[in-house]
Formats: sequence, C-alpha cells, structure tokens
Amino acid sequence: MWNFKKISESIRENGYYEFEKYLTSKDLKNIKKSLVDSLNYIKNSKEKNLQKKYYEIKKYNNKLKGNWYDISKYNVDLLKILHKKEMIDFVKKFFNSKVVFSGRPAIHVHDKTNDRNLLPHQETNQFAAYTLGLWVPIFDTNQKTGGLTVYEKSHLNGFYQHTLKPPISFRKKKLWTNKFTNIDQKIYKKFKKKNLNVKQGNAVIFLSSLIHCSFKNKDGKSVRIVITERFNPLKKLPYLKNIKAPIKIPYVGVDLNSIKD
Repeated sequence: MWNFKKISESIRENGYYEFEKYLTSKDLKNIKKSLVDSLNYIKNSKEKNLQKKYYEIKKYNNKLKGNWYDISKYNVDLLKILHKKEMIDFVKKFFNSKVVFSGRPAIHVHDKTNDRNLLPHQETNQFAAYTLGLWVPIFDTNQKTGGLTVYEKSHLNGFYQHTLKPPISFRKKKLWTNKFTNIDQKIYKKFKKKNLNVKQGNAVIFLSSLIHCSFKNKDGKSVRIVITERFNPLKKLPYLKNIKAPIKIPYVGVDLNSIKD
C-alpha cells in the first residue's frame, strides 16, 4: 500500500524505505522474460532461466553480453515498471513538485566477478540536487548474493565532498568506469552500516544524500540483477535557472548543499 505518511517519514528519518511487493508476480515474470528474449537474440537456446542464460551468453561472447547490458536500460518493459504512476505521484507529493524528470533509468548486473560494485557514495551527477532513488532487484538479494548497503541517517547532514579518484587500494586495479565516485572513508565510518536483504520485487526508495554502496555476490552461480531510477523534481534544478549551468550537476566541484530553489 502507498501509505505516504509512513513512507515519507521513514525516508526523512532513516534516508530510505523498503517497499514490499513494489512489483507483482506478473511484473517479475514479464521483465525476466523480456530480458531472456533479448539475450536469445544474441544466441538462441532453450534456456529460460535468466541467470543461467546470462552466463551462457557471457561464455559465448562477453562483448555482446556487454551490449545487452548497455541497451537493456532502454527496454520499454523495464521503463514501464520503473515509471509506475503511483511512484511518480509519490515523488511529486514528496517534493511538492508538479514536474518530475527521469534522471537515469538503469539495469545493474553483478555476477561472481563483482567488478561493477561501487564504493560508498551519494547520488550526484543528476539534474536536481535532491532526488529520490528507486532500487528494485528482480532476484532475491541477501548475504550470499550480495546487494545494497546503506549507512543509516547519513543523509541528515546533506552532501559530502566526492572525488572521481579511486582510493589507494583500488588504484592498481583495472576499473570498469573512470567515474569512480566515492567519499572519504572517515565520513561513512561514522554511520551505522546495514546490508539489506531485499526480496525480488520489493523496492528500496532512498534520498540522494543517503550514503550507500554494493556488497559482494558470493554465489558463483547467481547473478544479481537490479533495475533503478533517479527521480528529479523541478526543484533545486540549476539548468533552468542559470544559462551557464550544465544539464547535470557535476560529480565534483559543486557544493550541492548551496543550491537553492
């Protein structure tokens, strides 16, 4: 149920809220089938299990598997699930905004290599300073498969300074992105760390200033697939106030706390 008071109070107090059964069983079935059908376009087989199909394609052609990953965020079945009317209405009411923008619909795929896990960070590089994130796993996430880590109440002091420079321990590794945004360990160590066990179809709605990251998938046979969105309200949106402002607020070099509506 969309209990606005309950959800919004949890987000304002803890930085996030876990919404049970955001997706119906039909939603889950449809999106998994859509993703399997897309992988079958690369190499057709009788395999209907999405996780097994993923590893089948990775073994067949890792580059085409990557192309599937890149194009999946434009899948209309995925977008339809992320942009449910109830969610959009909630965001508008939460921010008291008549207009909401899609910040970046995405699909996140974490297999046993864990090479796409992110360090603790806040959601930056968006149209607006404060946004609401939506994180929806289509398979169960737990201590074995890995998932989402949150640092409770870390949102209360606004935004911290971010850097695109990896920590010393990561500088010798080949990173999957040159936008390895993260914050100083001294900051997030102050807050209570919590690894969430989120069942498939449930959703985590969180404020952009909440510090969060990934924790590792330890199951060599599974792949964690999550769909996400960042909802940007028509508030604290510099691009429509300042002709010199970039369309997205940069990861670094801007004090997000100073942006006024």
